[in-house]
Amino acid sequence: MALSTLKTPILINLTKRSYVTKALTYSSKNSEIQSKRLSNNTLIVAVPDHPTNIGRISVTFLAGSRYEEPENSGISSLIRSSAGLTTSSSSTFAILRNLGHIGANFTVSSDRETITYTIEAHKENLVEGLKYFIESISLQSFKPWELTDNQKRVEYELLLIPPEMRALDLAHKAAYRNNLGNSMFLPKYNLKNLNSEHLLYYVKKHFTSDKAIISSVGIDLETLQHVSEDLNLPKNSSDASKAKYYGGDVRKANDLNAAYIAVVGEGVSYGDPLKAAFAVLEYLLGKGSSVKWGVSQGVLEQNILKSNISSNFAISAVNFNYSDSGLFGFLLACNGSDSGKAISAAVQCLKSPKITDTEVARAKKQLLLSLLSTSESSSDLLKHITYEAAVTGQVQNIEKLVSAIESVSFDDVNKAASYVANNKLSLGGYGNIVSTPYLDSL
Repeated sequence: MALSTLKTPILINLTKRSYVTKALTYSSKNSEIQSKRLSNNTLIVAVPDHPTNIGRISVTFLAGSRYEEPENSGISSLIRSSAGLTTSSSSTFAILRNLGHIGANFTVSSDRETITYTIEAHKENLVEGLKYFIESISLQSFKPWELTDNQKRVEYELLLIPPEMRALDLAHKAAYRNNLGNSMFLPKYNLKNLNSEHLLYYVKKHFTSDKAIISSVGIDLETLQHVSEDLNLPKNSSDASKAKYYGGDVRKANDLNAAYIAVVGEGVSYGDPLKAAFAVLEYLLGKGSSVKWGVSQGVLEQNILKSNISSNFAISAVNFNYSDSGLFGFLLACNGSDSGKAISAAVQCLKSPKITDTEVARAKKQLLLSLLSTSESSSDLLKHITYEAAVTGQVQNIEKLVSAIESVSFDDVNKAASYVANNKLSLGGYGNIVSTPYLDSL
């Protein structure tokens, strides 16, 4: 039975006052990030003392879609889909059975910059699964008959691509044309054109020690060094062409009721000093509601609501930071007939957002919550340090990132907003885009 004294207003009020007077601080005691550049030029990054019983290791290569050529468009996506197939030492059945026997998860992801292989298992079992994990990276054989059998699954994956991702992909195409503008998705015409020889050549060219990052959470650097030795990756330095922002308008009509529109301008790279200010501006414009079924506090949504469009809509600011460039803008989903009014209101807000000290303070608090939530999740933390290491070649401790966000001023956010407003915009449209206006009319 609960003590009746806990229900008295006096104690409740005292407790509230104690919370108010207590200073809230962030402790990075268990999130110390360690890194080391090995003799083969591979970068290893670890958070060994993170409180988790699950060991997670990722092996990442700078081999994303920006490194593709027109003739092998989509090959990084096909390599991702082909992970876990027969290697020169183990069959697909052996890999799946042995990893499943120890309760391990083996996943592969790809984006514009990277291809990442990740294994997760209880720390006591992880070492046992590393044999098959390493084979699946460095000894891939891409048997022709297995690639043929895998085509149906790849076709199914293409059908599941969300329309909002299609819009963002088209916006990148409009913004960059090539390298960062290369599609992240495998075009259907290349599904049967890309064969074993193409995949083996791409892996040999890009899966090299100087383009590799090995990262972990809950596992120490020494283990990662052994992983690098067992991978025995070749050396083959090759750099991607520098991204150049052009701007433009690319759209694709589809039989949908809704229009999915991405409007972006040139942003900044991950290592740019203004990166923190752009991150705050993103939350100031709005990342959606933080309360279920609630209305976003962002100024983008508020501005569209004032335009009195007749149907429901959803909008979120987007901020992409790459190794040498970036995009900043918004992603909008609305009824096709209302797209003109909604886009006009959103673009007007993007070019001249309402920036106040109150809005900046609110955005910084929401951004800090997102960052600290990431640091508490071992899987999210692994993704964060992996991507940062891949695009910058180094990783900052979370407390430094917190400090950078807290030091962002009103002037910094205003400078970031002006940077976007003064640059040419790009538009990617997908779905019911008949009524979607072109950029030159906005």
